[in-house]
Amino acid sequence: MLTTEQINSYNEKGYLVVENAIPVDKLKELQQVTDDFVNNSREVKENDEIYDLSPDHSSENPVLRRLKNPHLIHKIYENITKDSCILDIVEKLVGKNIRRDHTKLNFKSAKGGEAIEWHQDWAFYPHTNDDIVEVGIFLDDCGEENGPLMAIPGSHKGPLDDHHHDGVFIGAVDPKKSNYDLETAEPFLAKAGSISLHHVRSLHGSRKNNSNKSRRVLFVGYTAADSWPLKGILDLGLKPTTSEGDFVKNIYQVYAGNIVRGDPCLEARVENNPIKMPYPPPHSVGSIYENQKEVRGRSFGE
Repeated sequence: MLTTEQINSYNEKGYLVVENAIPVDKLKELQQVTDDFVNNSREVKENDEIYDLSPDHSSENPVLRRLKNPHLIHKIYENITKDSCILDIVEKLVGKNIRRDHTKLNFKSAKGGEAIEWHQDWAFYPHTNDDIVEVGIFLDDCGEENGPLMAIPGSHKGPLDDHHHDGVFIGAVDPKKSNYDLETAEPFLAKAGSISLHHVRSLHGSRKNNSNKSRRVLFVGYTAADSWPLKGILDLGLKPTTSEGDFVKNIYQVYAGNIVRGDPCLEARVENNPIKMPYPPPHSVGSIYENQKEVRGRSFGE
């Protein structure tokens, strides 16, 4: 549960860190399952539907950038996305009817772990309204040296920075053209078992991990149930089928199946927010790591 002070801080800055939000037993389960996936990746040679591998990955030294859609590949991940220890907090920020939009587990390996350039999640998946929050579940302690996520205070209330380069969407901001003072960034520092929450329009990024310890964060995106994706069905994880009838049914089934608290809402709430659609797509289609390969003028180096 959040205090009034915490809610006010989130509304003012666009982000919040809540210490010790995840019970110890559930944290240990998440850590163990994640260790198992890393170990199993020794047999994986290239990116697939589960693994996003680091260029340094090998069977002798498995190094991951991301587990894709972890809630679809293990019940432990699925369960934590629906746990009251998180939803009680999220409800205070987006309302009582909550949809799970996506999940991903990001890795920053020791003495490496790729930087992620400045970006706003809203640029990737605009919705009819911006009552959308990204929850980060810390599986490891995160200090200054671990390449923590950093955010610009108040950027969720301002304009949308341009995430296109040479007319192509690449999911990154040119630091010389940002509307915000990047020197004001604040890091999300916390112990394992804590969670971070940042608004979908909050400008954020992270440096490489220069420490000797890995930094793993399970991210879960939640939206108000009346916030519908403007990119349409692709944002609901659907693929076209041969039957138009089944296709239409599946749209609603996927939507309703991701309502993790409260009820579905077919009356989309539309707000006047800055929007630029993420098209045409980048030449390197895939995760944000692939999208940002085309970045020039990096903030955090190669």
